Amino acid sequence: MSEVRRIAHADLVQFFKDALAAVGVPSHVAEIEAGIGAEVDLCGVHTHGVRLLPTMIEHLKAGRTNGAPELAAVVEYPAAVLYETDRGLGRYVSAVCMDRAVDKAREYGIGAVAVRGVAHWGRAHSYALRAAQQGMVGLCFTNAIVNFAAWGTSAPSLGNNPMAIGVPGDVSKMGASRSDAIQPVVLDLAMSQSSVSRVRMAAQAGERVPLGWGLDEKGEPTDDPQAIIDSGRFLPMGGHKGSGLANGLLCFEQGTLRNPTDTAGGSAKLFIAIRSFGDWLPGRLAELVAHLKEAAPAPEQGEALWPGEGSFRRRSEYLREGIPLPEQLAVALEELAAELAIELQLTG
Repeated sequence: MSEVRRIAHADLVQFFKDALAAVGVPSHVAEIEAGIGAEVDLCGVHTHGVRLLPTMIEHLKAGRTNGAPELAAVVEYPAAVLYETDRGLGRYVSAVCMDRAVDKAREYGIGAVAVRGVAHWGRAHSYALRAAQQGMVGLCFTNAIVNFAAWGTSAPSLGNNPMAIGVPGDVSKMGASRSDAIQPVVLDLAMSQSSVSRVRMAAQAGERVPLGWGLDEKGEPTDDPQAIIDSGRFLPMGGHKGSGLANGLLCFEQGTLRNPTDTAGGSAKLFIAIRSFGDWLPGRLAELVAHLKEAAPAPEQGEALWPGEGSFRRRSEYLREGIPLPEQLAVALEELAAELAIELQLTG
């Protein structure tokens, strides 16, 4: 068995910055893009972190994505604004928009920022967390390419529309032994049973996936991830409920799994920040977390985890030991480093 390849968090951030600088992305944009992208891998979610970097670099080099985006207000009200950006780099634009929603919420109690013409934002978790870390309830939504069939149909016709909700954490009512509760609670999900990227990674690694994630070309349940990708028939979470929540902003205009446009700059996103009205909400959240931790555990799981807890645990571990990268991802990053003539500090 080959040794696990790891990278220190700081080195991954630097690799992001160097790669983006190599294709002309300004430093203030690369700083935010790198910080958010590396944080995703630090949380152990390799589907939406640096794995997206080679495609991002490809889009930037080809001019399909704009590495120096600006926001133009289309319509603006005191607590809400609609921006337009020209194929703007996704994580940077998303972070700026959530920060502006937070600024509006500080003044008006709630702030809503919508933006269109944005490239892939990575992981929804990042922006709900960004608001929660500033003491706000954060919500974020995006549309997506066509990647699963609407309930009761047999052909892919809807996007799985990822979303996230973040709530500020608090330890004041938890006691010293509950120091992990200082972290916000962040629920991150898409309207399909699994993300598209997770199924793709399983296919690349030659792994199987759980039945119920998707169908093959014949409409039969399958544990073959490549068969799901080939059919494009990912299954919605909760059956008709997930399907009903997946009505993207004209998802069919963003392409399909075989010919996507949203990764380059064809999607729209919404960011909402709500003031948490003092310590009441974080305190109540802490009480709920304590209640969950006291619940009898299921034998196969061991304990109840609050949304986002797994990410925070992996974050602490990987800060100490380095971020373990799947072998195929490590190889892809080495190839990108060679292509751009930049350094990649891997161990193992």
